[in-house]
Amino acid sequence: MDEEAVLECRTGEKEWKCPIKECNAVLSRKQTLKTHILHVHNIQAGCPPKRYKLYKTEETVPVPKRTMYRKRTLTDIDSTSSDNLPTPINEKPTTFEDQLLSLPVLEQASDPDETEVFDNYSEQPMDLVDISSDEDAEYDCEWNPHDLQTQDESTSNNDPPIYVIPPRDTLYQSPISRTEYQLVAGAFISKYNMSATMAEDLLQFAQLLIPEENISETSFARLQRSCGFDANYLKYHLYCELCKKLFDLESEDESCKTPECKGSKPDNCSYFVTGSLDIQFREIFEREGVWESIEEMKQTCTLSNTIADITNGESYKKLLEPGGFLDGTSNITLSMFIDGIPLYSSSSVSLWPVYFLINEIPPQKRFRKKNMLLWGVWQGRGKPNMNMFLRPLVIDLHNLYTNGILTSVKCDNQLKEIIVRAQMIIATMDLQARAYVTNMTQHNVFGCLYCMESGKVVPSGKAYCRVYLPREQMPCIRTYDAARESATKSRQTGTRIEGFLGESVLWHLPYFSMVNGIVIDYMHGILLGITKKFLDYWFHSKFSCQPFNISRTISDIDNILKQIRPLYVIHRKPRILTNTYQHWKASELRNWLLFYSLPCLKDHLPGVYLTHFSCLVEATYLLLTTGLSSEDLQRAELLLNKFVENVQTLYGENAMSLNVHNLTHLVYFVRQWGPLWAWSCFSFESFNGEIKKSVHGTGNVCKQIFWALQAQKRVESRSCHAKSGKVQDFLKRLQDSRGENVNADSEAYQCSVIKSSKAQVKLNDDIKGSLKFYANTDDDLYFISISKIAKHGFQMFSKGCTKVRKQNSYTIKLNNVVEGLEGNGDIIEVASYVMEKRSKKVFAIGQLMTSTGSILPRRVPHLQKIENVGPKVNTVVPTDIFREPLMVIHLEGLMFMLHCYQITTKGIEIYTAVDEF
Repeated sequence: MDEEAVLECRTGEKEWKCPIKECNAVLSRKQTLKTHILHVHNIQAGCPPKRYKLYKTEETVPVPKRTMYRKRTLTDIDSTSSDNLPTPINEKPTTFEDQLLSLPVLEQASDPDETEVFDNYSEQPMDLVDISSDEDAEYDCEWNPHDLQTQDESTSNNDPPIYVIPPRDTLYQSPISRTEYQLVAGAFISKYNMSATMAEDLLQFAQLLIPEENISETSFARLQRSCGFDANYLKYHLYCELCKKLFDLESEDESCKTPECKGSKPDNCSYFVTGSLDIQFREIFEREGVWESIEEMKQTCTLSNTIADITNGESYKKLLEPGGFLDGTSNITLSMFIDGIPLYSSSSVSLWPVYFLINEIPPQKRFRKKNMLLWGVWQGRGKPNMNMFLRPLVIDLHNLYTNGILTSVKCDNQLKEIIVRAQMIIATMDLQARAYVTNMTQHNVFGCLYCMESGKVVPSGKAYCRVYLPREQMPCIRTYDAARESATKSRQTGTRIEGFLGESVLWHLPYFSMVNGIVIDYMHGILLGITKKFLDYWFHSKFSCQPFNISRTISDIDNILKQIRPLYVIHRKPRILTNTYQHWKASELRNWLLFYSLPCLKDHLPGVYLTHFSCLVEATYLLLTTGLSSEDLQRAELLLNKFVENVQTLYGENAMSLNVHNLTHLVYFVRQWGPLWAWSCFSFESFNGEIKKSVHGTGNVCKQIFWALQAQKRVESRSCHAKSGKVQDFLKRLQDSRGENVNADSEAYQCSVIKSSKAQVKLNDDIKGSLKFYANTDDDLYFISISKIAKHGFQMFSKGCTKVRKQNSYTIKLNNVVEGLEGNGDIIEVASYVMEKRSKKVFAIGQLMTSTGSILPRRVPHLQKIENVGPKVNTVVPTDIFREPLMVIHLEGLMFMLHCYQITTKGIEIYTAVDEF
């Protein structure tokens, strides 16, 4: 039957009738009709099909070169790997159905004996195992998928399957093991914060894509248990809603034991949830490289004479002295954070999580979500009774201090078991949470935890407020013994004693001093407190009659903010002030305080107010930097004291809040515990946002939060054991955070090339002369163009990069002064990069710049005026003298240089170095 006869069989749209009278089958496609006629009636219809592999049947047809090469390669592979093949099976399947039936079928294991079945199964080879020695039984054998079609083509909808396993002499097995499947499923579910119902549906959906005879996980509950989230992970603490006392979980009596309390478990019971610190510690310590970094951190922290981290503080160094807690090699210290966050916008339900950080983990990794420990979460309306909520915490911390936990760590490529003891040394929180935790008055008489300043009540609008005015003679500093005595007297008498309303449960930690250990958080105090209040003074209409108010010029400052292009590490772009500054986030207030404020206010705020505010800017910048010397601390203390002393004179008594008063104690805590970023709430507040994303619905919120954290910890600790390279790559991609890793195209001399081009470079004569001086050649053929490099752990762009329209990451500070054709400078604005192919040295071509002094005389050295050295972009600088990227603000013909990279990355936003563990 020829092609014309086939076309005559069409009776309508998608209707093709079989020409055989005895059949009269109706099919939907022409190709299906041809197949039907061929296989059912044994008649060739249409043009004959093209024959393949004629070299096997006709001697005149030569064997293709590619076929000969592939056969030779497969033969070599078979000869080298034949020793590793399993024993051949005597009777091999002959049909496709026989192959499916011959696959090993394992029943779905059930708890608690499923582990043994899975472990035995995971030892089987997971690749395709060729059991045939016949060279003709190769994968290129002729096979037609239509062989599987049934005789009744009229009922076929012609919807092809996702995959079909062709007949072959091999056993087909899954390319990944069951453990790898669990890791991938857990990572995917936690990455995208799936609800339990969505996760269950995802696992069921995966079953539709794989053969029925499998042992993959189909239950979300069992998947959680496989990730270590079992019945031993969570502990529910019941308490009476009437008297706020904990119920005895071991007692069968359901009534409250508090005298004169009529509460009972069935009627007046609420609860909060705590997670197992032991399990979370083990998940962190068992990751490769973690324990080695902890030991190295403790060994190197005493070598520095400057303050670069919490481990360089005076109080921390005392723990390293002979006989101190850290004198033992396996002891660690913890930092605690507690704060309340609203759970829903439509109700007063809030969460109060309690986090811990391990201080000995290097700061590049310390603030990551995978290295945080979540001890407990309280959920309810209002605020928890802190003594009731933190009582189990004191018990757990005391157990960690005395007994420790037994865990396995990897040292020198060997696993060993050690006992790790832990001690909480600092706690950070805002003023409200600090008052609840310490059981003190909030913004009232003797409201300062660190000194005996009682404060003064002054009028504030239609009401009154308590302010803390500076004194000629500083108030007495509280000591541990004096504060403990006041708290004890307050509990015994039931009255307020020197600001204490009673004893806090944290007093029962014998090694923890609330006076020295509860630190001042600069995020809540300086940024959300002082900086936001000063924005009100300057731009709110209710202060329009005051000399410091510049609300009339707010539109001019908005125009300046619109023109600022920050570094790529500052993710939030500057927003205008009009109708928005009341809603600025803490990171935006930080950027305003340290970088944007002085250039924007320079020509608008009166000079005395600008100079006064610069004291706070410079002091905060100093206390956030690493490598603080004693001179830096002295200058920061002097600047803060001057700032506090003049607030009352310039802005009135109402401005002397407790946040302003706490600035007088800030330098003391930096001396004791390191820079401000080492115990800032930035990382914890970021995690608060993450855990809210994992909440779905209103039921069992605490369990959802703990599962999200444990899933990530388990994936991080087990992903390195995955045998499949594809699984490892997939897990790594799911674990990567924004900007965490830099993917380099190639390595160059003292830097990495991120983005290169194969286009030919065209250089002018001035640039060729400089390149010949550095690279000993000026031939265009020896250079390639580059738009972005990585050096010192961060990225350096060029103007040629397409992602620099709203960012300026191409202005680079140099290690030393460079002699240009038209002058000298130590800053370059990079127009492009070129690399010499043979030596792989990278050179920057751009505009040379130099600094001309600070934005204010004898103030804020990190804000410098800069100017171009000559009008031409003709300076060549080798990238091996690059130091750091700078942010530049253009303002009315002036340019201001800001050193901001260190502040924006150190423990606050991101690290661009490659993730090590």
